[in-house]
Amino acid sequence: MTLRLKQIRLTNWKCYPSQNITFNLHPDRKIHIIFGNNGHGKTSLMTAILWCLYGVDIVSKETLKTYFYRGEEDSSSAEEKEMRVELNFTRNEKNYFISRTAKLKVNGSTSSLSLEEALFYEDGTIRSNSREYIEALLPKSIRDFFCFDGLKIEQYTQITQTKEAKEAIEKVLGIPELRNLRDDTEKALQELENRFNKAEGTSQALKDKRKQLRELEGDIELKKGQLKNAKDEEKNAIVIYQVAQEKAAQIESLREKLEEINNLDKKRIGLQTELNNLQKSIDSWLKTASIPLLINFVQEMADDLQVTSLKSNYKTNSTAIFKAILDDESCLCGRCLDKSSRDFILQQIAELESLEVDNTTRIEKDQIRIYLQGIIRDNAKFSNYSQLLLQRDLLEEEIEEINQDMRQLKQETTGINQDSVRDIWRKVDESEQKVKEIEEKIERLQKDIEIKEKQLEHLRKEVEILASENQTTLMLSNQVKMARGLKNATNELIEWHIDNSQKMINQVTSDRYLQVTNKPEEYKGVEITPEYTLGIRTITGKLLNPDVLSAGEKEALAFAFITGLNQITDNCVPLIMDTPFGHLDKEHQKNIINSLPNLNSQVIILATDRDLPDPLLNLLLPYTTDMFKIHRLAADEDASVIEVMENY
Repeated sequence: MTLRLKQIRLTNWKCYPSQNITFNLHPDRKIHIIFGNNGHGKTSLMTAILWCLYGVDIVSKETLKTYFYRGEEDSSSAEEKEMRVELNFTRNEKNYFISRTAKLKVNGSTSSLSLEEALFYEDGTIRSNSREYIEALLPKSIRDFFCFDGLKIEQYTQITQTKEAKEAIEKVLGIPELRNLRDDTEKALQELENRFNKAEGTSQALKDKRKQLRELEGDIELKKGQLKNAKDEEKNAIVIYQVAQEKAAQIESLREKLEEINNLDKKRIGLQTELNNLQKSIDSWLKTASIPLLINFVQEMADDLQVTSLKSNYKTNSTAIFKAILDDESCLCGRCLDKSSRDFILQQIAELESLEVDNTTRIEKDQIRIYLQGIIRDNAKFSNYSQLLLQRDLLEEEIEEINQDMRQLKQETTGINQDSVRDIWRKVDESEQKVKEIEEKIERLQKDIEIKEKQLEHLRKEVEILASENQTTLMLSNQVKMARGLKNATNELIEWHIDNSQKMINQVTSDRYLQVTNKPEEYKGVEITPEYTLGIRTITGKLLNPDVLSAGEKEALAFAFITGLNQITDNCVPLIMDTPFGHLDKEHQKNIINSLPNLNSQVIILATDRDLPDPLLNLLLPYTTDMFKIHRLAADEDASVIEVMENY
């Protein structure tokens, strides 16, 4: 049974002075699109629908005063203004008409608001209690599952659901009605118990046995309550344990990189120490070896001074020989020196003496030569200087390579260190131990309950025997027995229904999510905890929390959950979506767009042109019956009109 919205009429609602929207209801094509720029009235339209259904629960009386249309033709001195929203729904050839009106009386600078109760018509017949009929048609608690936007989507991916969200989800699953039935059976049982206690003709032995029975029943109820709490605690503890394991697995994959960072850092420290020691040797050499970088020039100077010294000695010796020849009367050959020979020798002596330096200069040059030769000898002790510099350069290059590798690894392990690794493994151990402790507690409680229930069964038989002694107590005993059986059956029904609903919503949400996620090959499906928080089970068996998902995956998960809840309601209701694709990447947008035609619901999309560019719009066109466009009436007037797009 699919409920469809057929018509919306607005009168003096916010930016709409007078608006009528009629949707073409096609048996196969169920998508309607209303385009509008931001601020033109898309959200106002969705708020109007909710206000018409639920009144002041959606818009307070004080805020509603600001919702009256104030257009160009409106006069602030008007005595009374009337605002109205009307909705027309259809389902199985039945028509439902809902109208809600507000009136604003203005008297100068003051104003007063009067609200009328909503009108509800079923096939033209007005119903006296409109709230009950509206609640039956579209329960207020499930409004988030047929009218929602991007913010509402984000809410359902939180780690913990709000109380309101839990109540809304349970309302969809029909759990409150079953709990009311359980409360009614408990009240009936309590009333019969009280009548039994006050019945005339009850023996003291029966009263004593019944007192024991009530005490034992109370004890068992207490134990069962503790058992239920322990099982809920166990489920939550298992979720915490699985989350810790998942985080540990993620961190463990980075552990090798952390160890590599640690090893690289140790190596870097060792190389840096070696480099520091090498630099000290180089600095020491620079202080000990004189002008080391000019050693070749020093060698040339020493060689030049050595040659000069040899030449000086040669000149001195030659001069002495020439003088000795002049002193002799005859030449070495035995002949006497003639005048021309003597003159030649004198000329050579004069030339040699003119080239000679004075003795002081010669001594100074010899000292410089000796000092330079000493420098050369000292430098020979540090002949590996070039090798030291080469080693230093190689060490610096190796250290820089290590630093680059460490920077890359640190970037890949941002926020992770050895302390956080130890912390997460500590949490894994603690959560695992917590699960074991709860399991042991559950086992103890189950054994205690089993023993006490056997005692209770035996005690009830004794009570029945004693009650059979009196006709009145026998009748009441049988009635109590029947009421107790009804209560137990109701509790079993509730547990079965909750379990079955859980499985159903898990299945529906999983199917929907695998259609819209961009990683269907990595996921097995969605799992919903008893507290209605969402998780994703991977094909490897890991349970992922929403907080580890990307923004796009979170929205896809929440979309699957919300539409899944919508689909399992007794009456499939319209989906009105206000710009729901804002934070989605292109692939997720495309997947969600492709999933919309598969929904059983009527789908009304409020979107900007940017939300639905042509490639996405073309995917929807074969399933679309209507397209509308919101236009501003004037640039200087807060007024809009919605018109049908004829050619699209």
